[in-house]
Amino acid sequence: MADIVRPAITMPEGGFFSVYAEATVAAPPSAVYKILVDTSTYGEWNNFVSSVAINKRPASDSDSNDALLKEDMIMTFTVHMSPTMTTQSKEHVLQVDDCPSTPSPGKKTIIRWIMANKENYTPKFFLAAERVNEIEDLGDDTCIYRSWETFGGLAARIVKWKFGEGLQKNFEHWVNGLKEYVEEKEKRANEQKDAVEMPA
Repeated sequence: MADIVRPAITMPEGGFFSVYAEATVAAPPSAVYKILVDTSTYGEWNNFVSSVAINKRPASDSDSNDALLKEDMIMTFTVHMSPTMTTQSKEHVLQVDDCPSTPSPGKKTIIRWIMANKENYTPKFFLAAERVNEIEDLGDDTCIYRSWETFGGLAARIVKWKFGEGLQKNFEHWVNGLKEYVEEKEKRANEQKDAVEMPA
């Protein structure tokens, strides 16, 4: 596991450690974004966070799809830390950028959430965590998907010692699972499009 501490806007003084993974996806950024913001699909492509419960939605939200990530949402993840350990983690969504539907080389779309300290009754000075999902448009209907989580606070050292290696593997599985899921959906969509356009 790399010892680089990734940037976290909620920890301007810097965190204690980060876990990180990335993959190049043979699909446009919008395809990755569509799956990432739809929490109802999480169990289809990853074993780390198998399900998401929405606890609180923004007061201004009128979207009929309750599963879509929105800024200021509070959600509970069912997290499989290992084959024998399942826990729950409440998260507060801070940022959900819009993702362009047309190519925009170099454009980075960010989705960010943090550990919901108030909801978890955990003071931030004791443990804080910020999760960043970044989709970078390569301009040729492909993109790079990066995901990292930075931990800070007094208990971060214990989290790294006890769960650091497992978290790193789970992040790699998360990123690769999303890549494979999106690429398969794009492949099927293109096959269907070709079949429709094929002359009789």
